[in-house]
Amino acid sequence: MHKSASMSVTACALFTVLLVATAGAQITVYNNFGPDHDGWDYHWGLGWTVSGEDVAAQYGVEQAFTFVSTASGPVSDIWVAMWYVPLDAGYDEVTVRLARNPAGLPPTEDDVMEEWTITGFESWSGWSPPHHLAGSGVSWLEEGESYWLWAIGGPTTWTGWCLNLDPGLTLPHTLRREGENWLPIGNETASAIRVDLAPACDGDVDGDGDTDLTDLAALLGAYGSFLGDPNYDPSADFDADDDVDLNDLAFLLADYGCGG
Repeated sequence: MHKSASMSVTACALFTVLLVATAGAQITVYNNFGPDHDGWDYHWGLGWTVSGEDVAAQYGVEQAFTFVSTASGPVSDIWVAMWYVPLDAGYDEVTVRLARNPAGLPPTEDDVMEEWTITGFESWSGWSPPHHLAGSGVSWLEEGESYWLWAIGGPTTWTGWCLNLDPGLTLPHTLRREGENWLPIGNETASAIRVDLAPACDGDVDGDGDTDLTDLAALLGAYGSFLGDPNYDPSADFDADDDVDLNDLAFLLADYGCGG
């Protein structure tokens, strides 16, 4: 009877997984976009120059801002607002880097966690949708820690990293030109930035950042066990009641697909 019930639960669980997959909402850990344009407004008329070394009188300007993450988790999405300067016909390409800021110093290559390349820009003559940078899911931010967003222009690039709407909304900022050192970090009007994390996966039995078939298999391997049994797995005992039962299975299934 016990074995039959257990097998029925297992079959039901597998069937349910094939039909249902749910994931929590993204977690915004920094956002200074304004409410208009469906929450993507920024000051399209002003921006910090990001340019390449081949652009006359610009000298390869790089820009970097720090933000503090308000939660922990893997980066899922970043948005930045940039335009190109129509006074120059060169090819525009900007690399945006996410970097750790362990010592409150300007960013370095060693601190880079992930990077993206932007190649499509609208003119500075009006608002346009911000650039979306999709995270790989491997860059993990810690709550309360500081991180850099660092923009580097290609050789012929002449672009601007648009400001947020409020000139009083500042972030620690630095810049440098080709062949020069970073300027001292100071609080400056922040460019438009939003950073989102993937939700924490509550059903993650194996601790790899998602709730998937591997986690389900681990829970089913411990299903019906009690504290002290050889196959008891405390990571699958979500309600911490010293057994792995239907309540734990239901909890995992409700989170199934998170992080995937």
